[in-house]
Amino acid sequence: MLRALLNKLPVSKATLIEQLQTGDNKTALTVLRRMQEMGWTQDGTLAGLDLHGAQFQNARLARAEMAGVILREADLTSVYFGATNLRAADLSNAILAGGTLGDVHLAGANLTGADLSGVHAAAADFRGATLCGAVLKGANLWQADLRGADLREVDLTGANLPGARFDEQTILPDGQHWMPDADLERFMQLNGAGDG
Repeated sequence: MLRALLNKLPVSKATLIEQLQTGDNKTALTVLRRMQEMGWTQDGTLAGLDLHGAQFQNARLARAEMAGVILREADLTSVYFGATNLRAADLSNAILAGGTLGDVHLAGANLTGADLSGVHAAAADFRGATLCGAVLKGANLWQADLRGADLREVDLTGANLPGARFDEQTILPDGQHWMPDADLERFMQLNGAGDG
């Protein structure tokens, strides 16, 4: 009963943001739900915040406005970021394994060394994103926009790429620029990225 009353008390954005940075996943999920109820995940409150090392496992952040957020080394395992704006976000060395990134806007984002194993990123916008050394094993990248993305040393083993868009600015896992006749299958072989 007391907890229900406490949840009804007004809480400042600053207090909730501070609680997000505690590193405790249970607290973070509770805070994110509260922020969603207040409309604060969609109004830009999370944009540009430094949440490096955050613990947001299984968080649901659909349509959140998080452009420029710093989630470096964060644990975002099984996160749901449906249609979220993460443009220019720093997700370097973050764990997003098993997450849902469908229709997510990651243009210009830094995903260097991130673990995106098994993510569902259909129609995600990775234009100009840096994914150097990222792991995308078994990722669903159906119709993902990878134009201008840096995919050097990315592990695409078992990834699903039908309909994915590339251009001459896209750098492939072997360091070569994409060309219309590029053989992408060689990067998806079960023996590892680029090992033909």
